[in-house]
Amino acid sequence: MTTTKSRAADKPQEDALFRNLCGQIVFFALGLLCSKATVFGEYAPFGVALAAAAPGTLIWGGTAGALLGYLLPGVARVPVHYLAALLAGGALRWALNDLVKPSQKALLSGGAAGLSVLCTGLCVAVVNGASGGSTALFVAESLLSGAWGYFFARTLEVLWDKPSTAGLLPQDLCCCAFSAGAILLALSGVAVEGVSLGRILAVLFILYAARFGGAAGGAVSGIGAGAAFALSTTGLNYLSGAYALGGLMAGLFSPLGKLAGACAFIMANVIASLQVGSTPTVFAGIYEVAIATVVYMILPSRVGARFLRFFARKDDAPRTDGLRRSIVSRLDFTAQTMEKISDTVEQVGDKLDEADQLESAREHTMPTLPGKNLARGLLIQQFSTVGTVLEEMASDLEIYERCDYQTARAVREVLRDFNLTPVDVNCVVDRFGRMKVEAMATRSGAGVVNKAQLAQEISRTCSRRFNPPVIMRVGANWRMVFSERVRYRVLAGCARHSCNNQKLCGDSYQYFSDGQGHEVAVLSDGMGTGGRAAVDGTMAADVFSDLMKAGVGFDSALKIVNSALVVKSVDESLATLDVLSLDLYTGSVEFYKAGAPMSFVRRDGDVIPIDAPGVPVGILEEAKFHKINEEIDAGDLIILLSDGALSSGANWIADKISGWDDRMPQELAESIVAEAVARRVDGHDDDITVLVFKLIDNH
Repeated sequence: MTTTKSRAADKPQEDALFRNLCGQIVFFALGLLCSKATVFGEYAPFGVALAAAAPGTLIWGGTAGALLGYLLPGVARVPVHYLAALLAGGALRWALNDLVKPSQKALLSGGAAGLSVLCTGLCVAVVNGASGGSTALFVAESLLSGAWGYFFARTLEVLWDKPSTAGLLPQDLCCCAFSAGAILLALSGVAVEGVSLGRILAVLFILYAARFGGAAGGAVSGIGAGAAFALSTTGLNYLSGAYALGGLMAGLFSPLGKLAGACAFIMANVIASLQVGSTPTVFAGIYEVAIATVVYMILPSRVGARFLRFFARKDDAPRTDGLRRSIVSRLDFTAQTMEKISDTVEQVGDKLDEADQLESAREHTMPTLPGKNLARGLLIQQFSTVGTVLEEMASDLEIYERCDYQTARAVREVLRDFNLTPVDVNCVVDRFGRMKVEAMATRSGAGVVNKAQLAQEISRTCSRRFNPPVIMRVGANWRMVFSERVRYRVLAGCARHSCNNQKLCGDSYQYFSDGQGHEVAVLSDGMGTGGRAAVDGTMAADVFSDLMKAGVGFDSALKIVNSALVVKSVDESLATLDVLSLDLYTGSVEFYKAGAPMSFVRRDGDVIPIDAPGVPVGILEEAKFHKINEEIDAGDLIILLSDGALSSGANWIADKISGWDDRMPQELAESIVAEAVARRVDGHDDDITVLVFKLIDNH
């Protein structure tokens, strides 16, 4: 026991030592790399800058790497100058580190790097009797060392101290771009026939920054990388303009997809290169751009997604939270106003009815026609229904804690890869930590979109597991809703018999996912049989299902369907509604019945009848659901039926469900329909529909 506790106590210390060792190795490599980046052909100030910017004890790794880099053979002028600057800069940083505020440490790093390079450079100039031009270059080198010391320090603060930061201030983004340019400059010496690895990586860096950061990201990254390469040697001066213009144009065309952004960069780069003429350096630059572009197009969309966090605004979360509260407040106020209007119309209508009756009594005439009162009642109900819908929308907004703009931008890129042009994308996270992705898009190419592959790619992008999307056509656009992978899934079976084997059946049904982790089933039975019943049943089921998919609540959707059936024709139109909502996260089941017959649940082998009194929709001005809740688990069954299946009683159905083995739900549905038809011995026939759902563990 003591040994186990001792090992547990030593583990955090071992982890800290391991992390420190990894950090030392990383900064050793960065110091070695930066010491090989040169400007003006033979000056190498970046190794000193990196060592001065290294945080805490990691300064030892950065200094050791830069020291080795300066000692190795290279083009750097007077290596001893940089060795002295390294020691002086490190000593200055170490001595003053605890005396400055954390917010001023980047300035300390820049000052230590610039001052040490300046002092040692001037000493070399005096000893060697350097000319005025050489002395000016030493001064310029010290300014570059100081500037990049500050850039490196600010970049490390962003990447090292704040790894979860979503979005950068513009000045921080510029520091990151210039730091990346210096590191890539060190790789420019790795070349084949003049084609440089460093410049290929620089073009890739600019393309990804333009893709995720738009015009601003592309321009800033192009300026940072271009400035570093332009300072390296006179033959590459044109790169500062070529990379900056290319990054800007790639960012402007990034909403049109990867190909459009890459083509824009290539054309801008070629145009900027024309001023130099047909030199080997320009041709090598064109080859570099071509290679980088091909690699960029081949790499999958998820590569480079980390760029997103550099370009998301920091104030998205508080701004979104305030906007959400404002919208919720306005929706609540509007809902109350609509309810008030409904009450006012009803009160005014009652007063007018009283006045109408008094006037009719005096003049011995007929009072207002009943149709007028019916229309007024429907109008009052619609005002009330609109208010209820607004209240439901406000409640839905209250559930969601925040919008994830960073992830939404990544989802946009995935949609473009599937030839879908995003119109609007929202990623919202509720108070339970579950994310929902809602996207509106248009088709931008031929072919069929594989929903499973699309969900898989979006899951990878969002680092979550999503179900295939619920898709609905909205005008020329497609609305897609992705919900997180649920605990359960459903196997469904359905069977139907038309009265006297007619072509049209009075029963209509739909089952679908609502995009929020619920499986919804709707079964409607129109009055009578044949075409008229089919119209009423189909209208009730379709309208109710469309409203549910649009996010309208159960009660509000029922009121709208009821009003639609009432005003559909002068003849009586009615239909039952039997609605099932199954929460696939928890296994909770909600039954909503409006004149619908009995349903059944088989839980742990026991059959539970689900029955509730009610009136079909389309009869009265106001319709109401009767709601029943149940809990089920994996392996349990739910059965919805139309009244034709119950014409010979319900006991035999309960017995069949109880004795049913683990065969498919479709077989049970077909068996119930076949036996219901066979049991009918009164010489009459009716429409019969049976829906069977089996809950399956999804893990």
